[in-house]
Amino acid sequence: MPDDLYRRLAGNDLQACAEKVILICSVDANGFAHPAILSYFEVAAKDAHNIRLATYKGSSTSNNMRRNGKLTMLIIDTRTAYYIKGSIEELEAEMRCSSQNSKFNLHVEQVLADETNDEFEPGVYLMTGVTYKRSTESPLTREVLAELLE
Repeated sequence: MPDDLYRRLAGNDLQACAEKVILICSVDANGFAHPAILSYFEVAAKDAHNIRLATYKGSSTSNNMRRNGKLTMLIIDTRTAYYIKGSIEELEAEMRCSSQNSKFNLHVEQVLADETNDEFEPGVYLMTGVTYKRSTESPLTREVLAELLE
């Protein structure tokens, strides 16, 4: 993955991403994309080829990933759009620090960067990504990230 994307997902600058959303799409049993929302507190790049995720262990998303082994992750932000595709495997059915979550590893197989073409759309660019309101940072969020990076 590109260096700027790795730095964004490495978990070192959480304040910059604290209220930003990461969209993931698994594939359901009928072959349709199944979207889900994660935060930067549930995703951590182990290295340039592996991204760890914490998802609710009984969710449709987790079940889809277990069954199909494929995932697409979308990183959308100001002037940034990355689509990360890869194979995913469950590392732990239940995380030690967060028993409601399973731990997965996304092996990055392809990263696509999307941007507008100035020739056809001069001055057009993404203004922002999807955000959410975060009331406080739980001490558990740091523990989840630490366990993802083990």
